[in-house]
Amino acid sequence: MKNHRFAQGLLLLQVLLLFVGTQMPGALRAELEASMHSPWSLSSWAHFVIFVGMAAVAYARPMAWPWHRVLLAALFLALVSEALQFFATDRHPRWLDVGIDMAGAVVGLGLVVLWEARPRADGR
Repeated sequence: MKNHRFAQGLLLLQVLLLFVGTQMPGALRAELEASMHSPWSLSSWAHFVIFVGMAAVAYARPMAWPWHRVLLAALFLALVSEALQFFATDRHPRWLDVGIDMAGAVVGLGLVVLWEARPRADGR
């Protein structure tokens, strides 16, 4: 029960980060990226990583959502986060970003599958 609540809290925190980042004005995002001297867009990477994390938390135990539920939830969040960019200053929704989000969700599922299939010391 305690682990389940922790997983739910972690998932909620990731969703919150997703929506805070989505509503960040474009000028502020560009300023943050410039201050980090990154050669690529941190926004796309941040979305990818957040979706990896959300999918992994939802798919792994103790939550253990079925894979199709994880992907549907990820698609819903990807579409909503992009649609909300209509209301953010200097931000524009892109289908490419939905694809990046979904790629992150698929990688998150794959990481859980690989983790659970690893050989264990006790032979299981």
